[in-house]
Amino acid sequence: MSLAGELEAVIEVKASADKVHEVFSCRPHIVTSISPQSVQSCELIEGEWGRPGAVICWTFTRCKATLYTPISS
Repeated sequence: MSLAGELEAVIEVKASADKVHEVFSCRPHIVTSISPQSVQSCELIEGEWGRPGAVICWTFTRCKATLYTPISS
C-alpha cells in the first residue's frame, strides 16, 4: 500500500534558528540522535549530505505507524 501526501507538525525547539537550519540542511543524519523516539533512521539515497538535490529517506514513527519518506533537498 502506498500513501502520498504532506505531513506538517509544530514543535518547540530549544535551539537557535541557525542551529536548527544547520542540522536539517547540512547534517540531517544526526536527527536520529536528537529524537530517537520519533526518527528511527535517515538514509542518503542519492547525492551528498548537505548538498542541494540530495535524496534522503526518513523512517519515523507517527501515531504508532512507521512511515518511509524519501525527500529531495
